[in-house]
Amino acid sequence: FWIFLLSFFNIFNACFSQKTVDKAYLLVRYDETSISDSTNLLKKNYDVMGLEIGKKQSKFYSISQSETIKALEEQLKQTGALDMRNLQTPKNKRGKDRVIFKNIDAKQLTTFENLGIFNYSYSEPTPDIIWDIKSDTLKVLNYVCQKAIGQFRGRSYVAWFTPDLNTSEGPWKFTGLPGLILKVEESRGHYSFSCVGIEKIDRDILISNSKTQKISREEYLKLRKQFNEDPLPFLSDGKSGFTLDGPPSNLPKRPYNPMELTEK
Repeated sequence: FWIFLLSFFNIFNACFSQKTVDKAYLLVRYDETSISDSTNLLKKNYDVMGLEIGKKQSKFYSISQSETIKALEEQLKQTGALDMRNLQTPKNKRGKDRVIFKNIDAKQLTTFENLGIFNYSYSEPTPDIIWDIKSDTLKVLNYVCQKAIGQFRGRSYVAWFTPDLNTSEGPWKFTGLPGLILKVEESRGHYSFSCVGIEKIDRDILISNSKTQKISREEYLKLRKQFNEDPLPFLSDGKSGFTLDGPPSNLPKRPYNPMELTEK
């Protein structure tokens, strides 16, 4: 709870400082299922993710988190205060604070993520995933999709894409197929994304103006592992002056089962 609370105040403040990077014409919704503890395959986490697609940029983010922020804003308007404990959202669907932008022209991918109260960002070339396209088909929503198998940073995935939507886009960092990826599953079932809705929109794609610590992807992976092993150092910088009544003196180690198992 304390990790969520401190991180969320950080995100909440960042939402008031944003700029437009493109105009989205399509919003794709995915149900995401993940397993954070590889030794306990029965315990699953759920999120509802959004992929906003523009001509130059795309943005992948947690719709669950956006809805939680809206609920907080409404609570603030009505009561003049924020009460996270009584927030009427499922604990496993408050959403991740990771946002991924794909710059189509520059072929660059930038990830923003908060670890406790610290804001980080890292950029990398858009991944060149080698897909093996098969003849198998599957219907997702009303779209006929074709099967593709790919390996990416230590995991194997089965993806289903539809040529009927002519954009080489997909959830998370997935890209590179001749059509929109509507479903993708990791071979061991640790991660999956399944499209549950597609709608045409005319909406600004917004990026936070808040300052971030720009690091490399390799540095981020190390910090992410440290955060899971001991979150407490990430909850205070000794400068912000933000304090809470009753925070714990230590926090338990959290399971670590990242999507990216290799640095390269």
